[in-house]
Amino acid sequence: MALSFGVVEDKLREAEFFLNHLHQASRHSFDSQCFFSAFVSAARSVTLAMQASLKGVPGFDLWYEGIRDQLITDPLAPYFVEIRNDVVHAGINPLNRVSLEHLQEDLSRQLRQQSRSHVLVLPDVKRQDSSVLVDAVQACTVYYSSLVSVVFECYQEFRTVVDPRWYFTQENFDAMGRTLEDAVLELGFPPAWASCAPAGPGGWKALRLQQPRCQIDDIFHRYLGRTIADPDEVAS
Repeated sequence: MALSFGVVEDKLREAEFFLNHLHQASRHSFDSQCFFSAFVSAARSVTLAMQASLKGVPGFDLWYEGIRDQLITDPLAPYFVEIRNDVVHAGINPLNRVSLEHLQEDLSRQLRQQSRSHVLVLPDVKRQDSSVLVDAVQACTVYYSSLVSVVFECYQEFRTVVDPRWYFTQENFDAMGRTLEDAVLELGFPPAWASCAPAGPGGWKALRLQQPRCQIDDIFHRYLGRTIADPDEVAS
């Protein structure tokens, strides 16, 4: 079981942490630059961590090809990858750096007392060789939501690999040609405990009770309005 999938969960939560701090930071503070830089780095690491933790899992490479195509056509994801590369490799932070063509619009925003309104200049997807001034926090949130969606899809597709409660199901162990005793041993318990377990589904449920629920269900609910189904709730 890919217990290391926890690094994906950690990176997703780390990105949200810095996004929240960016939202609260003053536009003209050094903190805002740091929070934005940290956000784009953590956000970019989500899919990289996913590829590393699920390397070798049957079906993952083919599934991820579809995800890569999905992200390439995403309105914001390619630009945030470029931003991250500029931040990490060249030290260029584009937050609140406004080009001359957008200066008047930006000053109007500030005059409307949007002192915390961070901005980004991004390529205009509708007009070639043109750019648009956007609310940075809003753009980051939309990009982040797309990453949350990818991780949720990964949970759905590979739940018996990344979710310990789905891993310890009879159906999953039957598919691997393994038994309840194998599961007990994997958890580090004496093999004799398997004979003491409740008969039938009860024994598997007892093992699942030792496992945590999805650690980022709160993020899924916040950004997608969805949560990961629990095998015992599905069964009931």
